[in-house]
Amino acid sequence: MKRTDKLVLGAVIPPFVIALTVLTFVVFVRELGRLSELFISRNASFGVVAGIAGAIVPGILVFSLPLSFLIGCLIGLSGLSGESQITALLSCGIPLRRLLRGLLALGTLVALATGAFSLYVLPRTNDILEELKHRINLRQLTSQVQPRVFNEDFPNIVFYLDDLSVGRRFWSRVFVADNSDPRNPNRIILAREGSWVGDPSGTMLQLHLVDGRIYQVDPLDETRDNVSRFVSIDIPIPLDLGERSQAGRERSRGPKRPFETTTGDLWRGAPGTTPEQRRAELIELHRRIALPCSAFAFALLALPLGASTKRTGRSAGFVLSLLLVLLYYSMLWSGSNLASVGTIPPWLGPWGGNIVLAMLGGVLMLSGERGRRFRHGLYDWKNRKAKESAPAAAKPAAALRRVRACLDLGVIGGGSRAARRCLPKILDFYVARGFLVYFAWSAVACATLFVALTLFELLDDIVRNRIPPVVVADYFFSLTPQILLFVVPMAVLLATLIHFGIMEKASEITAIKAGGWSLYRVSLPVIVLSAVVCAGLYLLQDYVLPYANMRQDSLRNMIKGRPARTLRPQRKWIIGEDGRIFNYDYFDSAQDVFVKLNIYEVDLEELQILRKIRAARATVDRAGRWILEDGWIHDFRPGRPGFERILQARFDFPERASYFKKDIFEPKESSKLTYLQLKEYIEYLSKSGYNATELKVELHKKASFPLSALVMSLLGVPFSFFMGRRGAFFGIGASVVIAIIFWGVFGVFEQMGSYGLLAPALAAWAPDVLFGATGLLLLLNLRT
Repeated sequence: MKRTDKLVLGAVIPPFVIALTVLTFVVFVRELGRLSELFISRNASFGVVAGIAGAIVPGILVFSLPLSFLIGCLIGLSGLSGESQITALLSCGIPLRRLLRGLLALGTLVALATGAFSLYVLPRTNDILEELKHRINLRQLTSQVQPRVFNEDFPNIVFYLDDLSVGRRFWSRVFVADNSDPRNPNRIILAREGSWVGDPSGTMLQLHLVDGRIYQVDPLDETRDNVSRFVSIDIPIPLDLGERSQAGRERSRGPKRPFETTTGDLWRGAPGTTPEQRRAELIELHRRIALPCSAFAFALLALPLGASTKRTGRSAGFVLSLLLVLLYYSMLWSGSNLASVGTIPPWLGPWGGNIVLAMLGGVLMLSGERGRRFRHGLYDWKNRKAKESAPAAAKPAAALRRVRACLDLGVIGGGSRAARRCLPKILDFYVARGFLVYFAWSAVACATLFVALTLFELLDDIVRNRIPPVVVADYFFSLTPQILLFVVPMAVLLATLIHFGIMEKASEITAIKAGGWSLYRVSLPVIVLSAVVCAGLYLLQDYVLPYANMRQDSLRNMIKGRPARTLRPQRKWIIGEDGRIFNYDYFDSAQDVFVKLNIYEVDLEELQILRKIRAARATVDRAGRWILEDGWIHDFRPGRPGFERILQARFDFPERASYFKKDIFEPKESSKLTYLQLKEYIEYLSKSGYNATELKVELHKKASFPLSALVMSLLGVPFSFFMGRRGAFFGIGASVVIAIIFWGVFGVFEQMGSYGLLAPALAAWAPDVLFGATGLLLLLNLRT
């Protein structure tokens, strides 16, 4: 390898590796919460979780490898250009195209790795993921059973337990609604104790109940009921009948979508496919080949662009890389969309972006080698103009410097010495300005990459459902608050490490300490700005995000071709007052009407059903009176009539219609509620017998998560000073490692809280407390 190639690769490889790490982490961190859930709450083994993580990574690397190569090339070459090293090489007679050899060598390795993932690994990971998810579903959520709530996660059975043992194995005072036997539907079982009995095959569970009663009504004759006692009873529950496993099997029996098909099958084509299906298969095939080959187009374009950024250096390369990423994805999306409707050939859609970028790179390369004299003359003309205007601007600049110096020394402004000491100094503005610049760049970079990869993730659905560009733009506009909430803490950490790392490398920190300023005082502006960012995150999360998430969720359903939905279907079991249990098939909240209503008045202490009321229709009027129609009453209390039919009857239950009007949000949809709305909602759920543990964790997260920006700055300040003179790239790498650890711990604690192993408040606040205390401890141990 020639020395010139070593110079180019030495400048390109470090930013390429860092960009690959950051980009892969930004996408993978979205899966950390789901992996933590699998490991903790679904009893998945470490091997299964590791297998799922390994199956997810290839799908990320297919996109992050070529994009990181483009970012690395532009940043590395812009750095060489900013240090005039490319100018020195050109002055020695080395042509610009000579530098392309090292880039093409690295691009070939990137293309081969991306091609292996795209053509071979990625199509096969879909089957692996389905198999691993099925294995997890076979271990049903037996250990997630919660006391004093209705557990409805199992097929054909709903149960409620009044208490749970310390080891979570034995239950006390159990209410079971069993519909597993079609011949005896609506069988109600009350038991003093209950527990799970596992099956060695992992496909079956036994619900073991001890000492109780069975209440059931003859389905052929409603006037007849049967009450029997038992010493013990077992109810089998087949785990493979779960909704998710059933959905997975149905999808596996259907035709595979193009991205699930192997490359060989795409090349050969399935017999009997329609022209539209074959076009979609060819588009997917060419995209799998074009994406790895984009590395060559990136190398050809990055060299002239990077070499032309002489003064702005790496920052210009960073900006150019972001713009080119958006440009490439826009062309890929537009080309695939046009190819899907038959406007252009199937091969041209995926390859169009590569062709355009390669042609643009070739033109810039030729102009870069032939137009050097013109550019030199242009630079000379700009320099002469700058020198002519320099004297006119010198006096205001000098006056401004004197005013700032006077302000810093306290000559202007008067006041007490304590007041002047509290006022911001010039150094505070200098530190704050640098932090804000790097914070803005980091936030824009992470958000741009997030948008680009989300766009590529939805590309198949956009093309298949022919979504207009206006809808896509509206979706990403509504998604922006969620993206900012995710990337801002990471941007604070990056900005802190990069800014102080550069100051330390330039010996500015040494000069500041020699001037009598401690590191605590130097870092104060960053800490204050991070606290301001925390406040901004809370306002964004509580006042903007709920409405933006409602909008982006409906648009995402439109892009995915799903019907619009915001809530889960109505729950069917609710606890009222005085041990009263309501069960219904449907509740019309507009007219306050119930369909097929069952009311159980239960005494769990004595394991008795006192009365069961059934009505085909029930209405709650404005005064709160219940009007039941076409039903019956079974009264099991001594001395009462056993059966009574009702055509229409009025009851004075204390529950009002508003008690039933709130459907159940998924925990992830808690972001659509403000803090106070979610708190009120949790109180309602806890009162009506629903498990709100996960939502309680989400409630505390609404207060703890914005504080993560301040925690990141407390961690970043000591790490940046400990790193010494290793510079910005080492700071970026350190920030990625810290962020991975933080988000991993945050996800684990969140799932432990949802699972009931930790109190919700402790699960939400523990990561901030642990990492914040670590940052403070490191900060206090600094030599200031």
